[in-house]
Amino acid sequence: MSTIEKALELIDGATIVADASSLILANSENPGTTEIRTVEVLEMIASRLGGRTKRRQVAPGRPNLSIKFGPDEPGLLFLGHSDVVPAGTGWSVTQPFSPRVVDGKLYGRGSVDMKGGLAAVLQAMAAVNASAPELPLELLVTVDEEDLSLGMLAELEDASRDYIACVVAEPTDMSTVIACRGAANLKITVTGSAAHAGRPEDGVNAITAASRIALLIAGEHERLRAGSRGLLGSASWSVGVIQGGHGTSIVPDRCELLVDRRLMPGETGATALADLEEIIAREHTLDGCDTQVELLMQMPGFETDAAHQLTEACVSALEADGFSSPVEAWTAACEGGYVHQHHACPIIILGPGDIRNQAHQPNEHVSISDLELAARAYARIAMTQWETRALKPN
Repeated sequence: MSTIEKALELIDGATIVADASSLILANSENPGTTEIRTVEVLEMIASRLGGRTKRRQVAPGRPNLSIKFGPDEPGLLFLGHSDVVPAGTGWSVTQPFSPRVVDGKLYGRGSVDMKGGLAAVLQAMAAVNASAPELPLELLVTVDEEDLSLGMLAELEDASRDYIACVVAEPTDMSTVIACRGAANLKITVTGSAAHAGRPEDGVNAITAASRIALLIAGEHERLRAGSRGLLGSASWSVGVIQGGHGTSIVPDRCELLVDRRLMPGETGATALADLEEIIAREHTLDGCDTQVELLMQMPGFETDAAHQLTEACVSALEADGFSSPVEAWTAACEGGYVHQHHACPIIILGPGDIRNQAHQPNEHVSISDLELAARAYARIAMTQWETRALKPN
C-alpha cells in the first residue's frame, strides 16, 4: 500500500461529522467576541489528533489559532476562520447552533462557512502526518474574517513565517478556485445644513446629495462591467447602506453611505479610495455640501496560473476520487489574498459546500459526502505538493 493510500485509509467520515458538529455547537457569531469557543474546540480536536497548537491573542476573547503537524519549517498552509455570520431567522430544519444530520446533510450555522471545512482539513492533516510525519503542515484559523479581518492583519505582523503554498478551505462546491477579487469597504460622509422642511431652500439636503453620489457609483459600476474580461471579469461597485436625517420636518444635514468595491488583483484600497474621490468630483451640483471619504477595510485579491502545479495537484486530487473539479474564479473575497500578497506563494480555494446557495442562509447545510471528498482531496494535495519541485522552498 502506498503512503497516500495509507493516509486515505485513516480518513473517517463519521469523525469529520462529529468534529464539525462540535464546532457548530461552539457558537461564534460575528460581530461579537465569541470565537474563543470555537478555538477551544479546535484545540481539543487537534490534541486528540496529535497536532501542536498555538494561540495569538488579537482582542479579548478573540485568539487566532495555529495547528501544526510535522516539522516546524515552511510547508503547506491550510487557511480558515473561526467566526460565522449571525444566525438570523427563518430556520426550520434545526436551530442554528444545534447541528443535525438529515438525508446525508449536516445542518447548522457554520456547517458550510466554514466549520465543515475545518473539520475536513484536520482529519486530512492527521492522516497525512500518520503516514508521512516528515511533511510540515499548518492550519491557521483566524478571527473576524466575516467583518474586518483583524485576525489576518495581526498575522501579517509576523515576518518570520513562510509557506510553499496555501489552500483556503472556504466553500467552493469542490471547484478549484484559482482567482479571487479583493474587497474594499468605504464610507462617504456628506454634510449639508439643516433647515425647516417648510423652507427646504434655506438648507442643503445631505440625503439628496448622497443620492446623486449613489447614482454616480452605479454608473461607474456599469462602465466597469462593460469592460469585463478574463476569468475574474471586472471590478465592481455597490452601495450597501445609506442613512441620514432626523425627521420629516428637518432638512437633513448629514448622510452616510457604505460602499463595497471589489478589487482586481493588483488593486488596493488606496486605488478604490482615489477612484471614489474622482467619481464624487464629477458631481457639480453638490454646492454647499462637504464630502469626506474614508477607507474602512481592504482585502487583496489574487490569481494563480491555471497551469500551475498547485492547480493541477488540486484537480488531480479530486479526479482520483472520480470528481471533475472545474477551475474557476470566485465572486466573493477571502483572506487568501493577504497570504499571497505577504508571502508570495501560490493560492487556491477549495472546500465543501456552496457559498452561493448554502452559506450565510437559514438552514445552512453541507453534504457529508462532500466533507469526506474534501478531506481526501486535502490529503492528496498535501502529499503531492511536496513531491512537486516547483512548490518546494528555495
